[in-house]
Amino acid sequence: MNADLLDLIRNIEDRKPLAEGNPASAFHADLVNSHREIYRNQNPKLGIDFSVDVLDFPGTQAFDARVVRIAPAANNELHKHAHESLFYVISGKAEVRIGEDRLVLEPGGLAFVPRWVFHQSRNLSDSEPLTILAITDFGLTKAVLGDYDKRTRLAAAGEDVVEHA
Repeated sequence: MNADLLDLIRNIEDRKPLAEGNPASAFHADLVNSHREIYRNQNPKLGIDFSVDVLDFPGTQAFDARVVRIAPAANNELHKHAHESLFYVISGKAEVRIGEDRLVLEPGGLAFVPRWVFHQSRNLSDSEPLTILAITDFGLTKAVLGDYDKRTRLAAAGEDVVEHA
C-alpha cells in the first residue's frame, strides 16, 4: 500500500479533524470569483475552450471541489479518468455527454459521471459562459493510484484524451 493511502486510512482511524484550528471562513468559497486555476485548454479546431479551478478547503483528503468554466459555444475534451464526479450547473446551459448519452442541464441541474466513463461538457449558449461545480473523489483516487491525472488527461496527448467528439 502506498504512503498516501496509508496516511488517508490512518487519519480516518484516528478520528481527529484534519482542519482543526481553521476559522469558519476557511470553509467558505465564492463559486464565481475565488479559486486557484489548475488546468486550461484551448483548441479552436476542436471547439475546446475551458478552464478548471480548484477550491482549496483545509483538511480535504478524499474529494475536491472544482469550478469548470466553458466559453460560449465551446466544450472541454472528450475524456475519462479514474475519479468519480458530480457536476452541478451554477450558470449557463450545458450538454453533458456521459458515455454515448447526453443530458441537457440548466442552473441547478446535477449529473453523475462514474469512473473511467468517457464524458464531455458543452456550453449550449453562443453568448454566455457556462460555470459548473464539479465535486470529485480525486484525493481518494490519487491516494490509491498515485498522480494518475498527470499521466492521462493533463498530459499533452494523454492516453485518456480523445481528440474527436
